[in-house]
Amino acid sequence: MLQDKTRAFMHIATKRALRLGAAAGLLFIIMNVWNIASVQSQQQLFNQTQSITELLMKQVEHEAHYWVEQQETDKLQQLVEYITDQPHVLSAVIRDRFGEDIVTAGEVTSIIDWPTASLEADPWILVEEINEEQNISGYIQIVFDKNTLLAQSRQAHDGLSQQGKVLLLLAMLAGVFIMLGFNRIRDRYWQK
Repeated sequence: MLQDKTRAFMHIATKRALRLGAAAGLLFIIMNVWNIASVQSQQQLFNQTQSITELLMKQVEHEAHYWVEQQETDKLQQLVEYITDQPHVLSAVIRDRFGEDIVTAGEVTSIIDWPTASLEADPWILVEEINEEQNISGYIQIVFDKNTLLAQSRQAHDGLSQQGKVLLLLAMLAGVFIMLGFNRIRDRYWQK
């Protein structure tokens, strides 16, 4: 009789240990999938931001081409000042075909001077040729602050991540309550 009770107890304990192991395995898989999805969504947000900045560079290049050809430095200065008025742009430089500055605006125009100039900003430097039909007439360099440029995307991503975590927690609680409900039904069935 004692051996039957011990065997029954070991059978129940083994089943519960297996269920706990399966639950821990599923939890581990869920955490890994969550981390992978989070990294992928951050990369997609970065890629989207990069494509928008490249579009901005193309538009600036298109406008600057005419002013560089006409040697209108006043118009070019207005263009770079307008660009640097944007909160996520640190500096803008338009150079001639030899790389010499025509007009500059913003905090720092030299990449070499960057580490000592501003430790708070995370520079994202884009350079675009000013050309038409393979005739290079100059270059545009815009230095973006990556932190301010990606701040809104990161904020949205973090908000969605928090909501996802809450939903995941609620799903786990629902699973616990469903399990408890099935255990009660099973216990009633076996008691009869």
